[in-house]
Amino acid sequence: MKTSRHGYDAEVAELGRRMLERAAPVAPEQVAAERRAFAMMAMAYFAAPRRAPAPRTAAEDGPLRLGLPGAHELLTPVLLAAACAVTTYLADKAAASSRELIRRMLHRPPGEAGPPDAAPGAAEPPAARLDEEQWREVRRIVTRALMHHGGMPQDRAELMAAAVVGDGPAGQEPSG
Repeated sequence: MKTSRHGYDAEVAELGRRMLERAAPVAPEQVAAERRAFAMMAMAYFAAPRRAPAPRTAAEDGPLRLGLPGAHELLTPVLLAAACAVTTYLADKAAASSRELIRRMLHRPPGEAGPPDAAPGAAEPPAARLDEEQWREVRRIVTRALMHHGGMPQDRAELMAAAVVGDGPAGQEPSG
C-alpha cells in the first residue's frame, strides 16, 4: 500500500518538529522563535522542497538582497530537509527488510504458520530497531544536511546533530 504524499509530508513534518525541539539546548532563542512559525515554514517547505535554503554566497548578502533577514540561518527548513533524508534512508532499510522477510516466507516449508522468526504463538514479528551503524548513519545524514542546506561549519553541524539525533533511540544507547 502506497502512502499518500500528505501522509508522508505529515510524518516528515513531525520528525522535523521533534528535531527542532531537540535542538533547543544548542540554539534556545532560535528554536523558541521558530516554534511559533513551524507550521507555516513546513507548509512553505513542502510546497517547494527544492527551494530549501542552501548556503549563500557573499554576493547574495548585498544591500539589494530581498527576503527575511537571517532567513539563511533558519533551522526549520534545514531540519525538514534532514528529516526527508532520514525518512528516505529508513524507508529504504524497511523495504530491504521486507524483501528479506518475504523471501524467507516464500522459502519456508509448506504448512509452517506465522512469520519465520516469530516465537511459537507470536502474532507479529518483533519491532524493527536500528543497529549501531544505522543509528550513526542517521546522525551523519543530519550532519550533512545541516552543512549542505544550512551552511553550518562541520563542528557546529556535528554539535547540532548530536543534540537533534543523540547517540541512539531512547533506552538503546549504542556502545563504542
